[in-house]
Formats: sequence, structure tokens, C-alpha cells
Amino acid sequence: MKKLRLSIIAFMLLFLVMPTLQSCLDDLDDPYKGTLFAVGTLNVIEGKDYYFALDEGSKLYPSDTTLIRNYAVVDGQRAFVYFTKLEEPLAGYEYNAQINHIENILTKDIYSMPAEKADSIGDDRINATDLWITGDYLNIKYQIYHSNDQAKKHMLNLVINEASTGENDKPDYLTLEFRQNAYNDSPLMLGTGLVSFKLDNVANMLKDKKGLNIRINSIYDGEKYITVDLTKEEK
Repeated sequence: MKKLRLSIIAFMLLFLVMPTLQSCLDDLDDPYKGTLFAVGTLNVIEGKDYYFALDEGSKLYPSDTTLIRNYAVVDGQRAFVYFTKLEEPLAGYEYNAQINHIENILTKDIYSMPAEKADSIGDDRINATDLWITGDYLNIKYQIYHSNDQAKKHMLNLVINEASTGENDKPDYLTLEFRQNAYNDSPLMLGTGLVSFKLDNVANMLKDKKGLNIRINSIYDGEKYITVDLTKEEK
């Protein structure tokens, strides 16, 4: 399973871009003056050729990638994209772009958790400060306490708890649990991050549902549930 490395650089970047978390394009202040910023999902076309489906509904083709090196192209990867719009239009794309920087968003599948795996998945306290659905992804802006020690890794998961009693289920919603394993990291400072979870492997479970019922072991209030409604298009 992927683990989330917490670093001061990553959190500084997230604090810069997370306050609005809108699916629009914004001019950035220095050091990215003149660079546009967007949030989107990488889609592989053929081989290593790809484009970004932006959250605001348009498509961005990376014609010039000379400023990024050794970037691993992964279909379905969510990312922050920093780019400069090129003047020459490209058929089928709203943005023909030079890519200046790509910052991957932690992107994971939803995991079905049997009782014997609960300890390794963990249930350490975490806040979900914003939840929204973009296409086939549930996005969660979160807060956790950490030590800022790069050797310490936290793991985040969204799971179907196979051992759940169903006591807090809602008939019209699919209940999932947002969980953290902090691996005994010292809770010295509060950090903010973003994670996206693919909804494709629970699509059949959502067909007759209004949305998601997310269980969270929150930092300040303990166990709580947050519902996220699906639109007609998302269903």
C-alpha cells in the first residue's frame, strides 16, 4: 500500500494551493509568477502520451514537458499542474501547454477491510475539513498531527469495514471509513493535505444510493459521520 511521506515542503505547497481548492485556473504569486495552476486527472492516450482532464471540465495537453524530468506517467493519477499556456491552439483541447511542474496528489483505491486487517490499517485521529466528488474520485482535504520527521510515514485509506455492525449506516448512503495509521509518529504540529480515492470499484454499490456516508475518527470530536451527496451525472 502507498504510504504518505510528510515533509515541510509538501505541506508548504499544500497550504499555498489548498485554501480555495476550486476547480478553476488561477495566476500564482512568486515563485510561479505568470504560471497557471489547475487540478486534474492524468489520462493515458497511448504509450507515454497523456493529457490532463481538469476538474473545471476542460482538457490540457502537455505539448512541452522539457521542464519536468523522470515524471512517472500513471493513468488515473490526480495532480496539481503548473503550466504556461502556449499560443498555438490544439484541436480537442482547451489548453495547449508547457508544463512547469506537476505535484502528484495521493491517489488510492478503496479497500475492503476484513477484521484481521484493522490494526494494520489503523484508526488514528484525523480531520476531514472538506469532501467533494470530482468525476470518479472522492477528494478529501484533511488535517493530521505529525512530527515533520521525513523518516516517519503516515498511511491513509478509505475502507469498507467488513466487521461493521451497521449501527451508523444510512439506508440511502454507502458507508465508508476514512482511516489513518500514524505509526506512532509524535503529534507535534498540525499539517494539511489532500487525498483522492477512486470510486470505480464501488460503482455498483452506489447505483441506488444518494451518496457516501463517511466515518471519521476526528481529532477534536472523536467518531463522526459526514455525508457526501452524488449528483445525477456522478450516479
